[in-house]
Amino acid sequence: MTTPKTDNYALDDTLPGRITQAAAVGIMTAFPDWIKNKTALVCAYILSFLGFGALVAITNAESHEDRPEPELPDVPAWAIPVAFAILVLGGWLNIKIQQGIVSFTRRRGVSKPWTLWGAIGAALTFLFSELEAREHAAHS
Repeated sequence: MTTPKTDNYALDDTLPGRITQAAAVGIMTAFPDWIKNKTALVCAYILSFLGFGALVAITNAESHEDRPEPELPDVPAWAIPVAFAILVLGGWLNIKIQQGIVSFTRRRGVSKPWTLWGAIGAALTFLFSELEAREHAAHS
């Protein structure tokens, strides 16, 4: 028998939370179709990232209020810069892949390819988080 997976991400715990996640993915992905000024686009990404991050932090703090603090794992000093480098590389790769998909759909005649890609991303985000929530509920 397997040990049940601990869900440390409280926004997954409710249907409104899963809808919020999906909406954030869809809206933020669609930004380039609607915000043409590069400075405004960067500001929109930063503010959205901070706003969504604050929402996650508040939700997690509320759902973990009555629990004891978990022990922090021992992390070697080299792990943080390596993790940061992997995060930056992954972000760059993600951008390049998305730009390729968007240019492919634009060549096929889609007028708002970032919005289409955002809708697909939002649908997939909701689908997978809902399936995970149902699996988690079935094992609880």
